[in-house]
Amino acid sequence: MAFHLDRALRAGCLTAALAPLCAWPAAAADLAAVLSSGSGPYAEAYAAFEKALGLEHKRYELSRKGGNPPDEAGLTVAFGAKAAALNYPPGTHLVYALTPVHLRGRGWHEISMLPEPARALAAYKGLQPGLRRLAVFWTAYPGEGYLSELKRAGEAAGVQVIASRLKSAEGFPERLRSLLGRMDAFWLMPDPPLITQSSIMVLSKFSCDNAIPFYAPTQALVASGATAAYAPGFAESGAAAARAVKLILSGARPPQTVYPEHPVLRVSDLPPDKCRWPIARPAP
Repeated sequence: MAFHLDRALRAGCLTAALAPLCAWPAAAADLAAVLSSGSGPYAEAYAAFEKALGLEHKRYELSRKGGNPPDEAGLTVAFGAKAAALNYPPGTHLVYALTPVHLRGRGWHEISMLPEPARALAAYKGLQPGLRRLAVFWTAYPGEGYLSELKRAGEAAGVQVIASRLKSAEGFPERLRSLLGRMDAFWLMPDPPLITQSSIMVLSKFSCDNAIPFYAPTQALVASGATAAYAPGFAESGAAAARAVKLILSGARPPQTVYPEHPVLRVSDLPPDKCRWPIARPAP
């Protein structure tokens, strides 16, 4: 009977009599980490997660033979889109990071790949005091919810947010031309269909030729010609996942979207006269 009751609870508390038990705290013994790969950003995020969590758990790497998690899962942390997209059993409590798509399920929590909107605007306006019109390029991620929140933060900060949705990266040249004279800077979202070698070259050249700052979704793209990036690193995403897990284990419920606490601002080290960006460069 206990087994069937547990399965009913995890499947969603289907009866009113069981509803008060729905906020069950997950057990640490049920905790598993699933990595899309054991190297690169996933390894960096997981190492920070493991250090911040400090609890025993099972680890699975999908890139290794036999790395798939078991059919029964309690509290699972997924690093990467491949790990997050697995067909988890009903009732799995899922925290997912480094995943540029929104997954929605009961008890699922996203570690955002973006900073909290108001903090992001404050960072970019601090770097570019004259920022009044910010174009934001996206196609699917982060979705209308984040853009709406960003627009509200923009109203409070005196920044008009121009949400500019594209079908693909091929649309950048025409879109950039249409926005010339109507934006003071543009911000590319961490949306994989828009981030290609060709698109980054187009955005960087347009930015430099027209002295319009290009704010990137990751710090790595600053080395490819972007003006700056205010974004959480991979390790910070892992640490944020650990904080969310600790809340769940305590019986609390994190928000559906968790913003990493410590994004970092990286600014291009190109000479000021190279692109003539109207930014206040940090002191060396």
